[in-house]
Amino acid sequence: MGIYDRGSLVLVNGRLFTSDPARPRATVLGIQNGLISYVGDDADEARAAVGTSAPVIDLEGRTATAGLIDAHMHPYMYAEQLLGIDLTKAKSSDDILDVVRERVATVPTSEPISGWGYYPPYLEGERVPSLAELDAVAPNHAVVLRHRSGHEMLVNSETLRRVGYDRSSADPVGGYLEHDADGELTGRLVENAMDPVHGLRPPLSPERYDTLLRAVSDKLLSYGTTSSTEANLTDSGQFAGYQRLAMNGENPRVRFNLMLDHWKMLDPLSTVGIGTGFGDRWLRCGAIKFFIDGTEGMSTAKISEPFKDDPTNTGMWMFPPEEYRERVLRAHNAGWQCATHAIGDAAIELVLDVYRDAQKQNPRPDLRHRIEHASLLRPDLVERFAHEGIVPVPGARFASNDYQVLIERFGPERVRWYQPWNSLLERNVPVAVSSDAPVQTADPARNLKAIVTSRAEHDRDLTMQPEERIGLDEALMAYTVNGAWASNEEHLKGALRLGLLGDVAVFNTDLFALDPLDLDTVSVDLTIVDGIVAYRR
Repeated sequence: MGIYDRGSLVLVNGRLFTSDPARPRATVLGIQNGLISYVGDDADEARAAVGTSAPVIDLEGRTATAGLIDAHMHPYMYAEQLLGIDLTKAKSSDDILDVVRERVATVPTSEPISGWGYYPPYLEGERVPSLAELDAVAPNHAVVLRHRSGHEMLVNSETLRRVGYDRSSADPVGGYLEHDADGELTGRLVENAMDPVHGLRPPLSPERYDTLLRAVSDKLLSYGTTSSTEANLTDSGQFAGYQRLAMNGENPRVRFNLMLDHWKMLDPLSTVGIGTGFGDRWLRCGAIKFFIDGTEGMSTAKISEPFKDDPTNTGMWMFPPEEYRERVLRAHNAGWQCATHAIGDAAIELVLDVYRDAQKQNPRPDLRHRIEHASLLRPDLVERFAHEGIVPVPGARFASNDYQVLIERFGPERVRWYQPWNSLLERNVPVAVSSDAPVQTADPARNLKAIVTSRAEHDRDLTMQPEERIGLDEALMAYTVNGAWASNEEHLKGALRLGLLGDVAVFNTDLFALDPLDLDTVSVDLTIVDGIVAYRR
């Protein structure tokens, strides 16, 4: 789709990291009509391959890579954070209350006041606003504040009233309503207990969907990210927004791969006959998405041994395992790639078992079912990834940003096997990089530093998992060709190789000359999509 002319240009004097083992390094790149037509070291040959009228850009020794691929994020949620109440920088509960108080003056009572990104470990005294405090600043508005993980929210009494929750309300399967010592609701809702609250927001207009996608597309291009996977598309309005963006013929933009929520999408798509791969180079249907457990922070990840700080708790299933098995088999038999959120080792083991059984019942060549996050592993599970062809998609900064919490939840012995990058890559498992934005930053510079240095962010000198540290080459491969592999698109993108899409990220320096601890200081100077400069710093 698109009516603009696909671009042609030549990049010279660069340090090209190609993600192509056949030619890992080069200094010159040619793109003709949106496709790579030359990779090598001879500028004259590149000009001959592209055409003498094509612009020439001197990289002056800067690193260029294939356009980066964020293999798992939530673009609409990320855009809401970019344009709405961003709580990620809050330092105290008072900071949060001040923002809510400001919004009360400008938002009609018919609309919820929504915020995203509070994180108790970063708040003074690790204290979040109480139900009474939220009620005091917003007595007539529904207030909905989401934890950075997206798996918990704080709401006020007006929100509880609107959704019909009171102290006698039963906990749903795969979630709970927190009560205080007197049995009263605290306003904290965890996992599936949040579901009724989502219905409070009025339907978004097409114009709002378009505004959100434009905002997130512009931000991703500024990071050198040219492709992104929407990790859980749930409704037709979202789908239509992606389609409108894909049909915009005026400018190049981010390419999106869509994971489709199994509860909302599996049944209707089964009747239509659409499967993984439907679409084009701009917008493509990817996997059917499942959730089977929760998170570490909420102590809802399903694990085989109890949490270190909660010996009676082994987490929870988001829905019954047998129902999960039945629905995965349906998706598998219909030709869909399957992707499952699984964080705890017990959940990961179940997913691997179900994928294995699906393949036994109905063998499919080149199976690439995925496990999103694939966090708390064990040595035997690492071996299974290697032998069963399942693609893990870990979050780049999950360990570095949450190391203190992980040690509290699991202890150092189990954390040793938390998202073990090196152990997986040593076994040729094509690990792809996820930001999970807005849960963590979408900034590749900070994500690359986290992966390469394996340092805790609260203590620059603390190496978390020295056995799992990987090199910059490997991290960039995960951010490019492995991301394309995870979405079945390595024939289109993910490397600077002849015939692939002319998508390129140009950094502001030579990445390989930097101390890895300084990787988070770099930025992107140019982002090229379809051979056209789509972003210039």
